[in-house]
Amino acid sequence: MAGAMREIVAPVEVAKEGIGSSRRLIATTLDDLSKHHSWLESYHRDERLRAERLRRQRLLERLALVRQRAVKKTRRGARAAYTAGRVLTRLSKRRALAFMLWATPRARTASRHAAETASGAWSWVRRRTPEFTQRATDAATLGFQWSVQASEEAGYVFRWHVSAAYAEGMAELVRRAAPMRRRAASGLTRMQLCARRGRALAQQQLAETIAGSQSIARLRQTLHRGTIQGRLISAHAAAQVRHQAILLEFDLSAWIIRIVPELRRHLQEYMPGTAVPARPATGPAGCDLILRPTTALACIAPIGNRLPVPYHA
Repeated sequence: MAGAMREIVAPVEVAKEGIGSSRRLIATTLDDLSKHHSWLESYHRDERLRAERLRRQRLLERLALVRQRAVKKTRRGARAAYTAGRVLTRLSKRRALAFMLWATPRARTASRHAAETASGAWSWVRRRTPEFTQRATDAATLGFQWSVQASEEAGYVFRWHVSAAYAEGMAELVRRAAPMRRRAASGLTRMQLCARRGRALAQQQLAETIAGSQSIARLRQTLHRGTIQGRLISAHAAAQVRHQAILLEFDLSAWIIRIVPELRRHLQEYMPGTAVPARPATGPAGCDLILRPTTALACIAPIGNRLPVPYHA
């Protein structure tokens, strides 16, 4: 019985041992495979590094070859440039010497000709300067005479316009003073009417009270007072009218004096180029202009701040 059990147990142990050996074999095989895989990876890495080193070495060899060729070409070019420069320098020197030999006599001739021309021009200028000076003086004299004549003609025109403006101002003064004159005339008429009424009333009172001497005396006093009051009122009205006329004439004169420079400037700007023939200045119908000793705008004789005086023929 015990032997039978040993016979039965022994295959199990054998199987266990076989399984254990198989596991060890598998572990050993896996270890060998991992080592082989590591060796392959290291081999591939070394191959890549060796290939990179070979590529770099070849690139360095190519660069060294290119550098050697560039150095050779540079030396060859420098040698050729040096040779060409020497040849060009010699040629330029020869050409410069030839040009100097050709240009020296011509430059001397040109300088001599320029000196002769400058001397002739200076002599001509010295001869012509007095003639030019005389011509300029004559032209300035003629211009001054023309300016004086033009100023005189412009003075005639200007004073004619001033006379016309003064006549228009006087007409405007008369026109503006007409209402005051009419009011004064109406006031005088009213005063005369009042005086007539007072006289009629006085005559009536005198006729009514002719018998009493006291009434006649009172009537005389009343007539005397009325006459005095009428004279005072008429004198006051006349003084007011005269004062208003003087103020209006003063304002008109100041306005004319203010516009005279502007009118003169406009005449100087817009006066036609052709000279107006000098003729006596005539104003409106029935008016003449009293002029100064000279009729030019620019005169030497001193004048006062006065307006032209028109007078009726």
